[in-house]
Amino acid sequence: MNFKTIILLILVVIITIFFMQNTAPVEFWFFGKHIFALSSIIAITLFIGIIIGGILLRPKKRKTEVIQVNPANQSEIEQSSVPNSTLSNEDRDYIS
Repeated sequence: MNFKTIILLILVVIITIFFMQNTAPVEFWFFGKHIFALSSIIAITLFIGIIIGGILLRPKKRKTEVIQVNPANQSEIEQSSVPNSTLSNEDRDYIS
């Protein structure tokens, strides 16, 4: 077993023990009085927090810029982008 699996198993055991020890009924007000187990309120709150955190921390979409090249000017662009070198025309044809 690798390190991450062991850590995950330890966390699952700790969380399970925590929820099993917090089963006492508590009165909870959410648009009326309701009686829930304390562990269910904690679990629901944790789940809502994970969802909100995931929404707020998700990576933003990056805008990409598309540049269109006119085919008539493409050969000029390719020639200007190649630096002057000591290559022969035969070598340049081989590389490209």
